[in-house]
Amino acid sequence: MGKTKNIIFNISFLLNCLLVFLVLVESKISIPSWLQVAGRMHPLILHLPITLLILCIAWFLFAENRIENESAEKIGDWLLLLTSVTAAITALMGLFLSKENGYEADKILWHKWSGIFTSIITAVWYAYRNKLRQSKSLNISTAVVGFILILITGHQGANITHGENFLLAPITPEKTAPKVLLEDAYVFNDMVKPIIQSKCISCHNSQKAKGNLIMETEALLLKGGKNGKLWDLNEAEFGLMLHRLHLPEDAKKHMPPKGKPQLSEEELQVIYYWVKGGADFKKKVMDLPEQDTLRILAASIFNTIETDDYSFAAADEKIIKSLNNNYRVVYPLAQESPALGVDFYGVQFYQPKQLEELLKVKEQVVTLNLNKMPVKDEELKTIAQFTNLRKLNLSFSGITGKTIGELLKLKELKHLSLSGTTVKLSDVSQLNSLKKLTHLDLWNTNVKDEEIKTLLAANKTLIIETGYKGDTDIIKLNAPMLENESFVIDTPVHLQLKHFVHGVVVRYTLDGTEPDSLHSPVYDKNVMLTKNVLVKTKAFKPGWISSDILETYFYAAKIKGDTVINILPADSAFRGNGSRTIIDLVKGETTNFGNGKWVGYHGKKMESIIGFNTSQTVSSVTLSTLIDIGSYIMPPVSIQVWGAGKDGKYRKLNSLSPAQPTAVSPAYLKGFEMTFAPVTVKAIKIIAVPVAKLPAWHPGKGDKGWIFIDEVFIN
Repeated sequence: MGKTKNIIFNISFLLNCLLVFLVLVESKISIPSWLQVAGRMHPLILHLPITLLILCIAWFLFAENRIENESAEKIGDWLLLLTSVTAAITALMGLFLSKENGYEADKILWHKWSGIFTSIITAVWYAYRNKLRQSKSLNISTAVVGFILILITGHQGANITHGENFLLAPITPEKTAPKVLLEDAYVFNDMVKPIIQSKCISCHNSQKAKGNLIMETEALLLKGGKNGKLWDLNEAEFGLMLHRLHLPEDAKKHMPPKGKPQLSEEELQVIYYWVKGGADFKKKVMDLPEQDTLRILAASIFNTIETDDYSFAAADEKIIKSLNNNYRVVYPLAQESPALGVDFYGVQFYQPKQLEELLKVKEQVVTLNLNKMPVKDEELKTIAQFTNLRKLNLSFSGITGKTIGELLKLKELKHLSLSGTTVKLSDVSQLNSLKKLTHLDLWNTNVKDEEIKTLLAANKTLIIETGYKGDTDIIKLNAPMLENESFVIDTPVHLQLKHFVHGVVVRYTLDGTEPDSLHSPVYDKNVMLTKNVLVKTKAFKPGWISSDILETYFYAAKIKGDTVINILPADSAFRGNGSRTIIDLVKGETTNFGNGKWVGYHGKKMESIIGFNTSQTVSSVTLSTLIDIGSYIMPPVSIQVWGAGKDGKYRKLNSLSPAQPTAVSPAYLKGFEMTFAPVTVKAIKIIAVPVAKLPAWHPGKGDKGWIFIDEVFIN
């Protein structure tokens, strides 16, 4: 048995000598492929020496001294010897693994050397074990050193494999950024970067750079890895990253690798549309067009002032109405929300008492716009009573910062604009204690550029805008609100619009053109809708930025079907409320195709017959559809309308081949109208054919397309 021990120890000694030699000349060595296989076994066997060393330490500290016989020492010797040889083998394998691409030498330095020291210490410990046994303090000290080494080595290895501070993360206070509102969110920082950090960084960091790709900074993302840049809008699928993300999960080059957390469909869309839009690192979500898919996705990710969580009750509508006048507008931020917004205008009419009057609804006011109003320092005491305030605009007001400490009572404040005031660094520094403040406007103040850096250093989660160019001088109007309960016209209906701001002029068009402030007709309550029509409306007011356009399509339904037969059934997951879904005159209204108001067909055509109890004279049929390209829902390739008279024979009345999209765009509703010479029929047959294979530019190229229909309108 003693001879066996000597052989094993000599192997351990030789392995440690080889380990030291290789680490001294590692810059000059190249690892052959068969040794790379051995290196990749490092994660598999490293738990063996760790377990043996812990058992060994426990034995020497707590067991051996209590069992004073030869067997106890033999057990200790074998534990220590096996620890020594397995530690040397594991360290060698780790050294081989570190020579592969993707590991930066300076980033794994501590892990490598702590592993080597662990191997050497265990070998020395075995060689001098009997002498160490003679001194209890030396024996304990050696065990403690071994335990510390194994902790350090394991901690560094966990950081490389699982990310920074993996071992201590459960007992380390988590640093969480304040909740970002939609209006404050940046596309990269708040939508793309969190995906990279949760799904990519573990393999592409400065310690473990697979494929020589590091994704920790914007510059390194732009640099790419050994296979080139991550994205290129001139390449198929916009480059390497999106190509690999969309490979089948079993594919060798699919990213993230199989077994790692995968990107959700929403996360894939965020990455895709960010790259497709030019991969801008600085763009804010609210700078995107209103119908941009990224902005639509962001709306489902972030809260807004309107959709934030409010626990207070709604204010009395009579009180709200009494507070509205020609110089102050108090309005609900969203339907069914208790939150109120307040805008002031008309500098010459402003009086401090107008702020005090708002205290009747102080609990409900969450946005307060006092831009260019002559607000004085003492009035901040009144503003401080609006304890649920999220957004406060004091730009170009009369405040000097003397009483800015009053605003520290606004614990929910997230966005504060002080542009154009005389506040100083000492004033603004007080705001650091507002933990939820994420956005501060300081354009044209006494706070200098170098002082801005001081503020940012003290509060790394704060975004400070210094590029104010008069954006808040003029307030943008909200779009008009549509009050019609239905978009289906079975009898003539009045167009019903409203706007909360007094003095607003709402203009509209019915011919598809955009409303302008001069030539488009002014809306009044006498506008009558009688046929299929696209209504576009826009709000105008002197001194204000005109609103976005509100578009609404109204469908005429003068002839109602009595029966409907689906010759080919819809997809089992999207059958609406049965076969009558397409003639119940209930519009889908939104792009939510899972709300039970739509029928969907996947890879097979829709073929439905609508019958009438008595013969009807028809001259048009409109198919109301949903187009959501990102969800594989495309316009039909073809639509046919057939009519059957009393003889029961069907004759084609008209057909249509809708234009197909050439790029992914936001979801929208679309009606396809087919007109023909008036004909008397007992039944109408509709045939709509979906795309057989999605085109090459589509993320799902080659897959079958969907069509979704919520209604067939007959006139």
